[in-house]
Amino acid sequence: MGSNIFGKCALMSGMLMVWSISLLHAQAAFTGTVRDAQTHLPLYPATIQNRTAGLYALSNPDGSFALLARPGDTIWIAFLGYETDTVVLTPSMVHHSVQLELKPIMHALQPVVVHGGLNPYQVDSIQRAQLFGPYLSRAGQPLMGTSTPSGFGIVLSPFTYFSRKQRNLRKFRHMFEAYEQAERKRYYESLKLQTIAAKYSPEHITQLTGLTGDSLQAFLHAMPPDTNFILEAPQDAVDMYIRQQYQKFIHQQPHP
Repeated sequence: MGSNIFGKCALMSGMLMVWSISLLHAQAAFTGTVRDAQTHLPLYPATIQNRTAGLYALSNPDGSFALLARPGDTIWIAFLGYETDTVVLTPSMVHHSVQLELKPIMHALQPVVVHGGLNPYQVDSIQRAQLFGPYLSRAGQPLMGTSTPSGFGIVLSPFTYFSRKQRNLRKFRHMFEAYEQAERKRYYESLKLQTIAAKYSPEHITQLTGLTGDSLQAFLHAMPPDTNFILEAPQDAVDMYIRQQYQKFIHQQPHP
């Protein structure tokens, strides 16, 4: 009986090995380059995700990449500041190098819109973290010998740390952090500009002063607002400021 069990286990192990080998051979290296659709310059490090197989890759400085895939797999291609592209692999794409092009995101952040208590920057930031999460988690793995939380898996050896893949991951993490800071700054700068435009708009100045046309343009040119004051002061204080500026403007005008 023992020999029968042993024979069955050996048979199952053999079948699993054959199945694994056939599965491995069924996959091929999907290769190509990722470039900017406008400038055609390589994007580095772009992220290439095999959504079907759960595999990930990063492009090299020349935009090239290689990723295990098979016909029918769904591939995501993404780069910070660019529209994400999705392709379903054909047999031809698996066996021949392809050139993938991404378009820069052209839309501007809209400070006024709020989604569930989150501003547009926060919504976009969450979406980026979800899209690029696998790369960020891998880029944060420490060297062997450093302290790591229990259950986080095998840490990297120094050899792996200095490999091209890990260099690309660290490059991506630094780029991601810099992009997040720039997007946050851009959003809040646009929010400031919108606040100033609302409190110190030409239409509102016309209502308070009666200035229109060339006279209004001359006032705006001669009396630039104190932006810090406009941002912090309530609207009634800003209105008083506009009237004071208007009086100064009138006295500065040459008398006929």
